[in-house]
Parts: sequence; structure tokens; C-alpha cells
Amino acid sequence: MEKIEYWKFIAGLGFFLFGMTRMEEALKELAGRSFKRFLRHYTTNHFLSIINGALTTAVLQSSSVVTLMILAFVGAEIITLGNALGIILGANLGTTFTGWVVASLGFKMDLEALVLPLIGIGCSGLVFLGPRFRFYHFLAFMAGLGFLFMGLDFMKSSMETLSQSVSLEFLAGWGAFAYLLFGAGFTALIQSSSATMMITLSALNADILTLHQAAALVIGADLGTTVTALLGAAQGTPTKKRVAMAHFLFNLVTDLLA
Repeated sequence: MEKIEYWKFIAGLGFFLFGMTRMEEALKELAGRSFKRFLRHYTTNHFLSIINGALTTAVLQSSSVVTLMILAFVGAEIITLGNALGIILGANLGTTFTGWVVASLGFKMDLEALVLPLIGIGCSGLVFLGPRFRFYHFLAFMAGLGFLFMGLDFMKSSMETLSQSVSLEFLAGWGAFAYLLFGAGFTALIQSSSATMMITLSALNADILTLHQAAALVIGADLGTTVTALLGAAQGTPTKKRVAMAHFLFNLVTDLLA
């Protein structure tokens, strides 16, 4: 078995945090009155916020990406805590659609394809066009988003050997809570709830797991995916940290109830 690439994981974490910071800084400069009014108009109504969060997650097939974008908006003081929570709740609902897609088709949108254009156009524009360029801060936002995606991809790929070599047979005989904890920890480590789901489905298909055990693993994966948001809020404002913690607590409570 190949070794886990620890330095690649650390580099990915650095890119991720750098991209998050750049996104927030750019959004603060971009957030004029009309932009703020537009976002607040579509997020003030809590029901509308939930619908928008669910639809966006269903399209992007990543609740983590939607949550990170919302954290950036909160950090830039563009939307309020209440509005952000509605969208994140919707993202949690929308990610169930991703589960059906992964389970039925084994497909997930490759966000890596966006990284090179975002970083290439964004960074080149920042260097050659300079601060006086009308869309300078939009280019900074693009570059930050690209670095964020690249960081996520680095962290995921550095743990690929771990996800490919994991066998769930060692969990046989343990209670459902142990499966939940393993699902949460494993997903937090490899930064991909979809990978956890595919491993679980493979084990279920091979009769290594029962339906009850597989359900516990998937529920744990739902909790583990909140670690991405907690990382994104690590260096943020108090409001941003409250949003990330609310996201974690909401998933924790719903997972324990499930």
C-alpha cells in the first residue's frame, strides 16, 4: 500500500485557508449596496433560503462548497447569521440528492476542472491588469475560489490510498454507534462523504454490512463533512464561527436522532 502523502495534505490545508481568506477580502470589496440588497432579498425569507440552499447543492453536488461560500459571505458581512443558517439547512437537504446520484450513477461533479481556469485567469489578471482594473476584486475572488478548490482536492487526493485500501470487515460485531463514529472520523479525514458512501455501498453489496450498519456509517459521514466548514471558519469572525458551529450542532443532533 502506498504511503499517505502528509506534506500534500498540509499543503492542501494551506491552499484551502489562503483561498478562504482571499475570497473574504475580495467579497468585502465587491459588496456594494446593490449586491447586498440582491443577496438579502433572496435570503431574508427563511423558506426561500432553504430552497435556494437545497437547489444550489443539488446542482453543485457538494454541500461543503455551498457552506464555504456562505461562510465567506458571512465573513464579509454580506448576509446575516439567520439567513446563512437557512441556506445551510437547505444545503443539508440538497446533499441527499447527491447521495441518490452517487448511489445510482456513481457520478459526482468534478470541481477540479474549475481550479485551473479560476487560478490561471484570476492570478494572471491580478498580476498583469493591476488594482486599477475595474474587475480586479472579482479576479481576486476567482483566484481565492480556485485555491480553495485546489486545497480541498489536495487534501482529498493525499488520502486516496487510505480510502481505497479500507476494509470494513474489522467493524463486524460492533454496535451502531461505533459505525457512526467511524463514518464521521473517516469522512473528516478524507474530506469526502461521497467516498465514504461508495465504500459503504460496496460493503453492503458484498454482504459485509447489514442495512442498519450501513445507515449508521452514512449518518456518521454526514457529521464528518462538517469539519470542512469548521476549518473554513477557523480564522474568521465570531459570526462566521457561530455559523460553522451551528452547522456542526445541527448535523450532530439530527444524526443522533437518526
